[in-house]
Formats: sequence, structure tokens, C-alpha cells
Amino acid sequence: MASFIEFVMEIVVVWAVFTTVIPATIALTSSSSEAIALLNWKGGSDHFPGSWNATDTISPCKWNGITCNAAGRVTVIDLSSQSLNAELNKLNFSSFQYLVRLDLSASTLFGTIPDAIGKLSKLAHLNLSSNTEHVNSLQGEIPPTVGKLSNLISLSLLGNKISGLIPTQMGNLRNLTRLDLGLNLLSGSIPTQMGNLRNLTRLDLSYNNFNGSIPKAMGNLKNLNTLDLSNNKFTGSIPATMGNLRNLSTLDLRSNMFTGSIPATMGNLKILFTLDLSNNMFTGSIPMEIADMEQLVRLDLSYNKVNGSIPAQLGKLNFIKHMDFSYNDLHGLVPDKIACKFLYGALNEEGLCNDHSGTKCKCRENTKKWRQAKSLNFTIDTRTPKNGDLFSIWNFDGRIAYSDIMAATEDFAIKYCIGTGGCGSVYRAMLPTGKVVAVKKFHRLEVEEKIHEKSFTNEIHVLTTIRHRNIVKLYGFCSHRRGTFLVYEYIDRRSLAYVLGIEAEAVELDWRKRLNVIKGVAQALSYLHHDCTLPIIHRDISSNNVLFDADLEPHVSDFGTAKFLNLDSSNRTVPVGTYGYIAPELAYTMVVTEKCDVYSFGVLALETIMGRHPGELISSLSLPNAKDIILEDLLDPRLPPPTQLVAQDLIFSLTLAISCLRTNPKSRPTMQYISQKLGSPMNPHQNPSA
Repeated sequence: MASFIEFVMEIVVVWAVFTTVIPATIALTSSSSEAIALLNWKGGSDHFPGSWNATDTISPCKWNGITCNAAGRVTVIDLSSQSLNAELNKLNFSSFQYLVRLDLSASTLFGTIPDAIGKLSKLAHLNLSSNTEHVNSLQGEIPPTVGKLSNLISLSLLGNKISGLIPTQMGNLRNLTRLDLGLNLLSGSIPTQMGNLRNLTRLDLSYNNFNGSIPKAMGNLKNLNTLDLSNNKFTGSIPATMGNLRNLSTLDLRSNMFTGSIPATMGNLKILFTLDLSNNMFTGSIPMEIADMEQLVRLDLSYNKVNGSIPAQLGKLNFIKHMDFSYNDLHGLVPDKIACKFLYGALNEEGLCNDHSGTKCKCRENTKKWRQAKSLNFTIDTRTPKNGDLFSIWNFDGRIAYSDIMAATEDFAIKYCIGTGGCGSVYRAMLPTGKVVAVKKFHRLEVEEKIHEKSFTNEIHVLTTIRHRNIVKLYGFCSHRRGTFLVYEYIDRRSLAYVLGIEAEAVELDWRKRLNVIKGVAQALSYLHHDCTLPIIHRDISSNNVLFDADLEPHVSDFGTAKFLNLDSSNRTVPVGTYGYIAPELAYTMVVTEKCDVYSFGVLALETIMGRHPGELISSLSLPNAKDIILEDLLDPRLPPPTQLVAQDLIFSLTLAISCLRTNPKSRPTMQYISQKLGSPMNPHQNPSA
């Protein structure tokens, strides 16, 4: 391990004169309307978005996230996953006449979508998804002027707090191939004009408050590949015209109030992979035409009022992996091919019976009780109960805890949702005891396709043994056909990304508290890497996954992509994580090591001190002139100048952070080394009590 002196020699940080605010100087020689428009976007603090590092360039075409055509016109604005903290209607849309792509997803936008967005006549791709991190979020209604974007190919507003109706004018978007409106507060019915979108391949309206029936005109969407209307309040029956959607591979109508029988025309969907009609009020018998869905992998009709027997024809579904008829009014014999393949694992019907074993027909009176015990599991915490704490000891059947969580979130109603990520959504739940917990509910397909039950249970078991003051506590988990979720302690001050994105919050996080954030995260990672029986690699260290409690003490969260480091294997894996924090070697080696977390920590430490993601500065640190970085240029200008002693501590932390960003992972220090140095009394500048 290189000495700390060698780390210090990598960078000379000069500090002399500090000012309260360092103004951004933007030199422009072009009079282009795009440049003027960009300058007119004022964020919540009336400053230019920090991710656009324009202090040393003369053209906005060279700014990070901006792409121009040969004539110097802005064609792409891509500021996804940036902490802009900006009000969307401050962007002067009228000047971007050549804009083709606008991606402001997960960028802490707030406010409403302005009518002026309809002026972007050349726009082909619009992504405003996942802007719920800000206290106000992206909300309001979808303006009817969106219907003027005739060149639009993809539109995503997923994961916001947008309300109101779908404008009928959206039926004018004849070139649209993808429309994602899920996880919002939209209501009303689906306009019949949506049937005009005949190029549409994906339509996601899930997790909203839509009602009414499915328009017959939806049968016109013959190019549709994915249709997700789940978790709404849709009523009525499935129109027979749905059988026209012959290119459909996924149809998800679960958790609505659909009635009537399942139309036989559904058998026309011959390339369907997934059919989920669960949690509705369907009646009638199971149509034998479902057997014509030759590619079907998943069939879920659970929690309905379907009656009759299971058609023997379904036994010819050769690719089926999941078949759930539970909680219906079915009766009679289970066809041999189905009984032998699933062994009643997902049938769960007291009226069903079988004779494939060669003995007499045996009705499964105890199937329901047996299946609940198998499908609903909570981890056990063997500590002694204190003060009636519900989570001191959890039973394996988990019926009380499960029902309390479902009641506290009103079956995971969106109003309790406090965040959304790639693999699930997080909800705030107050239990009958008054205890508040955070519940992370996994997206259903994510759990089924990517998390094997054995490894998932093993990982949860290990994580429940982890106890560190800077790691969010995991209380338990539930794995059930109606949803899989984790239950964590509730951290009430939200994420580091959120705090840094709000000026008032960022100012409260003063220099000493920021140094404590770096120290706390370092200690948490050192614990995971070096103090656990098997080293645990987090794989997604970012400012979104560091949460603050009431005292602004940091807690590392979200172990959804965590991996145990197998010391006897190569640990090859698919790269995961958050863009801007992922170690560069994963792009070509696909081998995960603890040094991947070390790199992410280095980015996080810089971000904590700078008040924003370091962006292109990361790559410049490897250049020869990186030795002449001025401390003033790296400090968050929203805070007052640090004292000399604090400035020395900041230099110390910055030097360690930069050493974590070395291109060669073997030359990066370990988190144990970093943790020891940050907390070592041998550091003359480190205040152990900070």
C-alpha cells in the first residue's frame, strides 16, 4: 500500500483567498438563440445548472450534455441523473427549434410541463421520467400542446406526480412507438383517440388512478408489443378486439376491477409471453383458446372469480414456467400434465383434486394453508422483544406483519410512494404500533426473472445480521405471489442527492458535516468489505443511496444490487450501478471487486465537497496539469469559506478521494485504509469528534 505522502504528492491544492459565492463566468461569442435560451434557464437558486460546465468554453455546443449539428444548433440536451434542482417551465423552449432529443430524467426537476413544449416541432425523444426526488416534484397536467409534437417517437413521463387526464390531442402523435405514463397520479379513462397510435409498440399506464373500460379502438394498435394497465381502477370487460393485438408479448391487467369473462379471442395472441389478469373480478370459465398461446411463459389468473375446471388443453403449453389459478372458484380434476409439472404449487384451490399419482382422487383441503406457509416468508430476528416492538420477532408465516403493511400503504397506493428506482418503489408505512418503516416493493418481473429464491433468501438472511451505525437496518422481507418487498428502518431526511440539490438544505450541511458524511460512508464500506464473513460489494454507491437521519448522520442504503464476493471465483457479472459512479474497468472486464466500490466512493466524496457531481473533472484528474488544482475551485460556493483548520481537513479528504479514482483498480487504496486514515488520530488535521 502506498503511503499517504505519495497520495498527497499526486495533487497540489492551493488555497489562499475564499469568497462567499464564486460566480459562473460564461464567455459567449455566438449570438445563437439557443445560447440565450440556455442562459435563461434559472434553477431554484437562480444560477446556471451546475452540470453545464461552461466556465472555459465559448460555445454551448461544448458543454457537458449538449450536442449540436454542423450548423451549431442544439439538437440534444441530455442531463439525465443530474441534480439540476430546476423548474421545468424556466427553460425557454421557443428557441430550440432544432432539438431532437430532450432527456431530463431523474434530474430533480419540479414544477409543471409548460404549454410551450409544443414548440419543439422537431423533437423525436422526450424523457422527463423519475423526477420525484425534489420536495415539489414534477406535477400538474399533461399540456394538450404535446399533441403538436408530430415527430415524437418516444415519450416517457414515468415516475412523477403528474395528474389529470390524458389529453385527447395525444392521439395526433402518429409516429409514437413508446409511451410510458406509469407511476403517476393520472385519472379518467383512456381516450378513444389513443387507437390512432398505430405505430405504438409499448404502452405503460400502470400505477395510476385510471378508470372506465378499455376502448374497443385499442384493438387498432396492431404493432403493440407491451401493454401494461396494471394497478389502476379500470372496469368493464376485456373487449374482443384485444385479440387483434397479434404482436403482443406482454399483457398486464392485474390489480384492477375488470369484470366479465375472458374472451376467447385472446387465443389469437399466439406470441404472448406473459398474461397477468390477477386481482380482478373476472368470472366465467377459463377459455380453452388460451392453449393457442404457444409461446406463453407466465399465466396468472389468481384472485378472481373464475369458475369451472382447468381445460386439459392448457397442458400443451410447452414453455410455461409459471401458472397461477389460486383464489378462484375452480373445481374438478387438474389435468395430468399440469399437475405433474406444478404439483399444485400455484393452484391453491380447495375444490381441485388430482389422480395422477395412481391413487384415488384426493382433494387438497389443506392446500391453502400449506401454500401460504410456503409462499409468505419473513426473516426471524431472535432478539428479545422490547416494548411490544412488532419487528423484534417475526414469524415465518408473517400474516400479522404482512396485513399491517398492506393496510398501512393501502395496498401500496401511490400516495405513500416516496421514491422510485430501476427495480422497485419505496413506500412510507406507519404500523399500528406507531412505528414508521420504509417498504421497498420490487417490480414483479424484476423479482421473478433476476432474483432466484435461494440466493435471495440467503442474501436477506446475511443482511439482517449486519449492524452498523452508517448502514440502513433491514428488518425483514416478504416473498409472495402478490408482491415481494423489503422492510427497512425509515430515514426521515432523504438522500444526499436531495440535500445537495436544495440550497437551504445544502447550506445546513456545513463543512464539518460533509466531512462526517465522507467518514461515515467510508466506515460503512470498510465494514462491508473487511468485517463481514463474506465480503459484500454494494455496487451502487451514489448520492441517491446515502440517506440522512434527523441529525444528518449518513446511512448507506439500497442493497438491491449488492453481491457477495466469492473468493474462489472470478466474480464476473453484468455491470450495474448509477451512471457517473461506475468504475471504468467494468466496461471491459465485467469482473466486480471491492475496488469498484472504492471508485464510486471517490466520486461520492468529491460530490459531497463540491456540492454537485464532479462530471468531467474525474477524467481530468489523471492529466499532468491536475497537480495545480485550486481548492477554491472544488468547494461548494453556497457555503461560507472554511477556516484554515477545516480547509486542511478538506485537502486531506480530497486527496484520498482522488486516489480512489485511479484508472488501475489495483492502485486504489482499500476502504479499510481510507476509513483508518479518516479516523486516525495520527492525522494532524482530523478532528476525531467531527
